Amino acid sequence: PKRDGRNRTMLCSSALLLVVAALALGDQRTDDCPPETTTTTTEERSEFLSQFNAGYGYPETFATPTDFEAFVTKELGGRLKGDVYLDWAGSALYTNSQVDAALSDLKSNLYGNPHSLSSSATRSTDAVESARDEILRFVGANEDDYEVIFTRSCTDSLRLVADTFPWSAEGEFRYLLKNHNSVLGIREVARARGATARAVTRAEVDDWLDAVEESQTETTNEPINLLAFPGEENFAGEVFPLSWAKRIVDARRKTSPLSQWRVLIDGAKFLATHPLNLTSTPADFVTLSFYKLFGFPTGVGALVALKSTANELTKCFFGGGTVSVAGAGREEADDLHVLKSRVCERFEDGTVSFLGIAELRHGFDALRLVGGPAHIERHTKALASYLDDRLRSLKHANGRPVVRVYGPPEEEPHQGRGPVVNFNVLDPSEEKNKLVSHIDVMALAAANGVHVRAGAECNPGAAYDYLGVPPDAVQKLATDDSIQGCGMGPAFITCNVSTTTKTVSEVDFHSDDGASPGFCGGDQVEEVVVPLGSVRASLGYLSTFRDVETLADFIVTHYQSGESPPPFLASIH
Repeated sequence: PKRDGRNRTMLCSSALLLVVAALALGDQRTDDCPPETTTTTTEERSEFLSQFNAGYGYPETFATPTDFEAFVTKELGGRLKGDVYLDWAGSALYTNSQVDAALSDLKSNLYGNPHSLSSSATRSTDAVESARDEILRFVGANEDDYEVIFTRSCTDSLRLVADTFPWSAEGEFRYLLKNHNSVLGIREVARARGATARAVTRAEVDDWLDAVEESQTETTNEPINLLAFPGEENFAGEVFPLSWAKRIVDARRKTSPLSQWRVLIDGAKFLATHPLNLTSTPADFVTLSFYKLFGFPTGVGALVALKSTANELTKCFFGGGTVSVAGAGREEADDLHVLKSRVCERFEDGTVSFLGIAELRHGFDALRLVGGPAHIERHTKALASYLDDRLRSLKHANGRPVVRVYGPPEEEPHQGRGPVVNFNVLDPSEEKNKLVSHIDVMALAAANGVHVRAGAECNPGAAYDYLGVPPDAVQKLATDDSIQGCGMGPAFITCNVSTTTKTVSEVDFHSDDGASPGFCGGDQVEEVVVPLGSVRASLGYLSTFRDVETLADFIVTHYQSGESPPPFLASIH
């Protein structure tokens, strides 16, 4: 289909103008309470509660779903001002109680640099050590086996592993295709140190582990290798088997070649809505981001590391607090440094963010109030399942689906997936493969107080696999230095696909199967336009029925009822 290409300067200017307009609209929404429900919404709510009442609203904590929703309004309503927030995978929202407790703590207690013996320093030290214990409990880890290393973010934790892992010319970095960009960045370090890097699919990991375990091959003097995968990928929310990590760690008790592999789980998305128990399902490394868990503080992350594996890491740079002895290099005898023996102190260069770390406990208190990760998983699954079904059920007047939902190709579409509903809006015209720009949908949603995210979500492996973007199209994008990324466009790209995979343009965007269309095979090639992103709605521990129903109503109002709004941000590359 032909689309009106836009100059990218105009694209960014239009986006900026729309954001300003959206903010202006947001300033006009000053009511702390959500608007009154309509008769239709009441009917939808009754249907939802009849199906999900046992899982929605934390019945162990709140007497009724209405009580839970009143709690959310009390904790978030003054800041939301009537908006609905569906970007929990981007960041969780902090509660009023959480920041009130943190403010009271900071106003009442004196915290100082922990590297001293003063009362302010020891208070900070105690708070940091208490936070380490809290994190170990949260991930079900034994303090005898695991250590918590504080970092500045989940990405910083991944960088730490990349920079210190014992790469070698014979070693390998194997990473799941559907990984965040921050994990993909490890491959560049691995290659720079002489190791090979290879992207693998879910099926390939399963087959590899099965084959190695069945081979009965004994361990030789092999190099140490690393496998990295997310507990839950952040594009469409596919959840991956934690048993992969357990199989690799358990292999060290045998003479299996797997004993030379180490495993890293990116837990940034997974841990916000799923329980983890490293005692029953061990891993070598797990990365965390605390603002993803409970919104505040930002700038604090952690790497939970198996002590025996952490001792294999090697450092070059050292900062204050990581050394027990350091010389200035006046002479050869003085040109040295000795790293501290404790794992966490060895890798925490400089002073940790002791104020932010001290306030983590209030965030964990907020999660405990609703029952913790297992209850959060049940609550968010109910909402995501409802939203998924609701959007899939929408049809245009001509019978075509209104949206195309992406996700693992399960018999039940919301099984095997976290609380994410990722979709594109389909144009009602008879012209097949005519999508509404995901950027337009995000922008219009913003103007209507609906907080969603659009683009490839920093996960090109998952995004381009689901969207059917071939590798040569990605290479084409890489040659254009005007590409903005992060949901700023372009929205579509023209590329060549084989006629055997013409489903990209004719079938898959209009089917209920979440499988990716693919891009390989066949002799004949045809030019098609494919999307470079989609719209992501993600749920969190304080999401409500109103949030998901408002998004569904937004889609119905603007995209199901009549013609779609005219595009003003979409472009074709």
